Amino acid sequence: MSSDWTRPFEPDDHTVALYHFDEGEGNEAHDACGDPELTLRSSGRALWGSRPGFGSTARFERSDGQLRVGPANNDKLRLRTCTEEWTIEAWVRYTGPGGKDRAQWNKRDGTDSREGGCTYAFICGTEEEGFSLPRGMRGGWSFWLRNGVTPGTREDGLIPGVRYMGWVGRDPNHDTSSALGPTASFGWLAEDRGRFGDTGWHHVAWQFRYRDQMNWLLVDGKLIRQVQLPVPGQVSHRIIVSDAERCDIPFCVGGVHHSRDPVITAGLEMGNMDGEIDELRISKVMRYPVTERLTVIRQRLPDAGLGIPYEVRLGAEAASGRVSWAMTEGGLPAGLAFDADTGVIRGTPAEAAESRQMTIGARDEDGATDDHAFTLTVRRGRLVTESLPPAYAGAAYRAALSTEHMAEPLAWDVVSGALPAGVSFDGQAGCVSGTPVEPGRCPLTVRVTDANGSSDRRELLLRVLPEHLRVMAADEHAVVLYDWQGPDGRLFPERVRGERTTTLTYTNIGGDRRLRWPGREGRFPQETGHGEHGYANIGTEWGSYPQARAAYESVPELDLKTCTREWTVEAWVRRGGPWQGYGDVPLKRFDYGHVCGTYDSREQGVWELYLSDLNSPDAGMAPGVHFQSADHTWKDLHPWMRPGGIVAEREEVGITDTEWHHIAWQYGYAEDEHELFLDGTPIWRMRNADGRRLVNDREHDCQFSVITRLTGYAKYGGGFNYHGWGNFFGQIGEIRISRVRRYRAQAEART
Repeated sequence: MSSDWTRPFEPDDHTVALYHFDEGEGNEAHDACGDPELTLRSSGRALWGSRPGFGSTARFERSDGQLRVGPANNDKLRLRTCTEEWTIEAWVRYTGPGGKDRAQWNKRDGTDSREGGCTYAFICGTEEEGFSLPRGMRGGWSFWLRNGVTPGTREDGLIPGVRYMGWVGRDPNHDTSSALGPTASFGWLAEDRGRFGDTGWHHVAWQFRYRDQMNWLLVDGKLIRQVQLPVPGQVSHRIIVSDAERCDIPFCVGGVHHSRDPVITAGLEMGNMDGEIDELRISKVMRYPVTERLTVIRQRLPDAGLGIPYEVRLGAEAASGRVSWAMTEGGLPAGLAFDADTGVIRGTPAEAAESRQMTIGARDEDGATDDHAFTLTVRRGRLVTESLPPAYAGAAYRAALSTEHMAEPLAWDVVSGALPAGVSFDGQAGCVSGTPVEPGRCPLTVRVTDANGSSDRRELLLRVLPEHLRVMAADEHAVVLYDWQGPDGRLFPERVRGERTTTLTYTNIGGDRRLRWPGREGRFPQETGHGEHGYANIGTEWGSYPQARAAYESVPELDLKTCTREWTVEAWVRRGGPWQGYGDVPLKRFDYGHVCGTYDSREQGVWELYLSDLNSPDAGMAPGVHFQSADHTWKDLHPWMRPGGIVAEREEVGITDTEWHHIAWQYGYAEDEHELFLDGTPIWRMRNADGRRLVNDREHDCQFSVITRLTGYAKYGGGFNYHGWGNFFGQIGEIRISRVRRYRAQAEART
């Protein structure tokens, strides 16, 4: 295996892709391993340079018109073929003045403030920071140079940084952006962090190993940084997991594509290389040593299952000759043994154990030694399914239950409760299936027993919802309907009238964040609660941001002003869990989430439909409403805040699981009555709230938004509510506004 970085690279068995850029002319660059699928093509007119001893180079002049662009979602360039480890490396030469990047990202007034920024130069990757506003899915990696300070020019020194962004369908997704960038304070091995400020050639490399989630950065053969994920004090999902089913961003070298949308025409050169790149190689091995002496790999031992065969091999690096092993402190749980000849832990655990510690040492033939304290947990088998997706009367249904650490074959049974008519339970497959006949709530206790006799049980609730809730239609009563379907994940037309003013789009760059979840047909957007990736209607404005705020006008249909007698506002929602899916530990509670409406963080606009568990007796999230007239705000029209209006049993009022639920808010002017529904059942009712009749007379310049409570005008940036309060964590499904109270008959029947 070649590890000489000082000479042009030659393809070998470990090479995934290699670009010499030795063409010297034309608009294509070819993979030296001969894979035509990896051909790079210039985004405009390719520029070329030359380097003594290496031949021609790819040259860039800080424009996305000279990028070398490869395929999207290619297994090799998405690193899917690097199943154990990788090295990504290149020779780079940055010749620009620097200091012209990212400054405007911190400007929310829309002014062009590129001076005084940092220097950011993209080398290669499949993740583009959202600059191109893709209509497809994000979820890739990037390798770049940046100052460690802002402002910062080239002379202040460039440092390599990396990012790995997992599948956006994770809730939350895996994103290492805050851990592996040059501005992070941890993991540095070199006092100068490997920074270079000259215009000469430098070799930079990123190495990663799945086994211990370790990342290494090297500059000119010198190891400058070592970071093991997850970083202590950060949440555990910030690791690298190759789980992206799709990545619609093409592999780019020398920069990233930028949107030509009028809103962000400023700064189209941001992040693009000003200089040259040569000898770009991706390998499925770590080519460069990361230690000079014998070191036990600091891998995390996977959990074992009680009564389940277990085997894991320990490893060491920089060993001279054969390695011998010994357990020097502690011991393994009963049933497991350590093989000192091979460094393997194997056996069948006979006892449960929580974080059992042991120290294992290694010695090589030169007498070098090292040891490491490992922790092993042996878990009892358990039924991990916590809830069931909703069923619909008259529609086929199937839900399979899941376990972990249980030995096959499994035997299942329902030990209490009864399934609804038309539905059965498969005791061998652990599956609920059938076609339920009538709506209802069916509590069940399900038990599973494995081949070793271990068993677990779980109380579950099968909700059979009315068939009319299953599909939201754009019928004669509908004023607004968003169904989120179609091929475009960037623009979502309203389905009743389809006007441009009511079209939804990103509040910030982020790509298509729709995913499927059992219980609803289709793909629906998800958010982790940090407010960056919500949606807002475009309205009457299509120009640049400074003019947008002054020009934007509210849309009557979205402010319920065309519903002159009564209305129903309804939506499908799926909460992501009790703790928001972003940030470091301790995570913030998800206690309040904006579903939709024009009421924003400035308390402007007219109305907001939300979920909240504030004052809840069981942390169940119930739907609620805020409404503003010109001179009064009806706040907290919500079961937990105004419990006197509750008209249902307590267990029917709140959402405690992470499944799909239908929520609805109805109002009638004649009675001056608000009603809230959950899954088709009335849960709360109040007339003449605050002793004042509702008047819909407020004028404003707020957008209708979904998921995020805006702080001002937002379109691909601007006033999105990043890390603010009130953002939704989970998924939002269809949203419909109607000029009738659709569920009045059910409400009257209940009372």
